[in-house]
Amino acid sequence: MKYRLGVDIGGTKIAYGVFDEAGVIVYKHQVATDAKSDPGQFTRTIVRDVNGIFEALNLKQDDFKGMALGFPSYVDFERGKVVFTSNMPNLRQYDARDALKEHFGGMDIIIDNDTNIAAIAEHAHGAGRGFSHMLYTAVSTGIGSGFIINGQIYRGAYGGAGESGHMIVTPETGGVVCGCGNEGCFMSYAAGSMIARHAKNVILKGEESVLSEMVGGDLDNITAEHINTACGMDDALALRLRDQIGYYLGIYIYNFFIGVNLNCYVLGGGMLNFGQPLLDKIEETLDRFNHQKDQAIYIKQAELGRDAGIIGAAELLK
Repeated sequence: MKYRLGVDIGGTKIAYGVFDEAGVIVYKHQVATDAKSDPGQFTRTIVRDVNGIFEALNLKQDDFKGMALGFPSYVDFERGKVVFTSNMPNLRQYDARDALKEHFGGMDIIIDNDTNIAAIAEHAHGAGRGFSHMLYTAVSTGIGSGFIINGQIYRGAYGGAGESGHMIVTPETGGVVCGCGNEGCFMSYAAGSMIARHAKNVILKGEESVLSEMVGGDLDNITAEHINTACGMDDALALRLRDQIGYYLGIYIYNFFIGVNLNCYVLGGGMLNFGQPLLDKIEETLDRFNHQKDQAIYIKQAELGRDAGIIGAAELLK
């Protein structure tokens, strides 16, 4: 039997999943991410963990078809290279495939972007099943996406397709400057990290909100989770910010529909914890701008949860 190893790398954790030939997960392992790792340190972490998995399962390298890793990064897919990683600033210009091949030369090694592999997973086994065209979008601390076109993942000319949160919707008028260096991109309005900054800015201008009390007056500690809780308390600012997220995500989906004519939109990530009111606002906004009423647009919640990354990575090895 040839096993497949899927690795999902995030800013806070690295998840490993071993799959048998039938696609069943037979082993899972998770460790904390050292966000300060440089390429050498990161390679040593992966090597340590993978060798530990071999030992735990009493398997060896020859028992595996390969290993695929999804990075939260701009990835040059053809070269197997991590170009840069916004939440792991030292992980850049990292020839990940070559580095890992030095230790695991008998295995196929594939390097891809984490939202691409989540898109592959949701298309094959989750909410995107049966659709030829799909956009998977992770709405969390940031916003990133993976394109399925004609049943295949689309990576673009340089492997960087999917950095959709940085598309600009209101140039230089967003009020919050995103990590991409621009003001007025979708992330600056709807990502978890940015919505918290909007809350802080409004409170500093004098608007009262339970959010201030929830963080003991330290506005830098406001999170999207606080805002969601405050929505349940009917806090006016929190409700307005939730509507802001839904409004811009509705425009986001409309732009992709009218520009690329995708008809299935799968949404995942922590911001979906805002629940049905957020989805209702997305639908309402899309309906407001979309005049192609006879063409069905499907907005769906991701189904695979935390396992999407390791499932999608393993799919790359089929």
